[in-house]
Amino acid sequence: MKSKISVEFVEEMLRKHLPQQKDKVGQAMEYSLFNGGKRFRPLLLLNTAKAVGKRVNENACLLACALECIHTYSMIHDDLPAMDNDELRRGVRTCHLQYGEAAAILAGDGLLNLAMELVFKGKMEDKYYRRACAYMFEKSGQNGMLYGQCLDLFAETKSFEDANEVALHKTGDLIRAALVCGALCGHATDDEVKIFDEIAVNFGIAYQVVDDLLDAQKCEKSFLDVMTERECRQYAQQLTDKVLSLCDQLPQYDLQFIKDYATQNLSRNH
Repeated sequence: MKSKISVEFVEEMLRKHLPQQKDKVGQAMEYSLFNGGKRFRPLLLLNTAKAVGKRVNENACLLACALECIHTYSMIHDDLPAMDNDELRRGVRTCHLQYGEAAAILAGDGLLNLAMELVFKGKMEDKYYRRACAYMFEKSGQNGMLYGQCLDLFAETKSFEDANEVALHKTGDLIRAALVCGALCGHATDDEVKIFDEIAVNFGIAYQVVDDLLDAQKCEKSFLDVMTERECRQYAQQLTDKVLSLCDQLPQYDLQFIKDYATQNLSRNH
């Protein structure tokens, strides 16, 4: 891949699609969507689409924006007093503290609705795109991210398997959506899609392990409930090694960007 898709490209796309209505809810949506995110998930999707399909088409752009809207809505709701009751997100006041709980709930709802609006603007005659749309909403719904949130809120982390399942769904499923949807936008084969999905599973869990290590003081449920810090670091390394190995199973594509993300995750400090 000659050049990776930039954060600036994603920011420009998001601003293009954000509703122009600037009432309190619209302001809360914009505040949360542009509060310093790394755009990690849409960048994974777009760069995967480019690696597989040799270009980034409009379908991939719409899915990338939709995915970031879904991720942002989930964080707004996750920060609410009824859930994590967080005061800061990326170093700034959380949406509900800035605009009030009612506006924050509606802003989250608005971003989820915007995600649906965006995907319906794509070329639905493309069977790969239809599969990608279905997969994205499956992995963000009750069979995916929402299930992970439910486990995180209501289930006890008594074993390694429990922690792994929470991580797979709460964090991993949107990363799975990013890689699989990107691969489908590039018209990857079924066997290739399976490998991209496996890459994402390992990467997603590794990402959550590192998150737990970074948030050791505030995490109520985490891998640190069932593993020592050293074991967590070893597990994150094992998962990362698996990501690198799986990338090498697709030598027809330049997946260095995935390898870079995976190895950089191990040294994250925020």
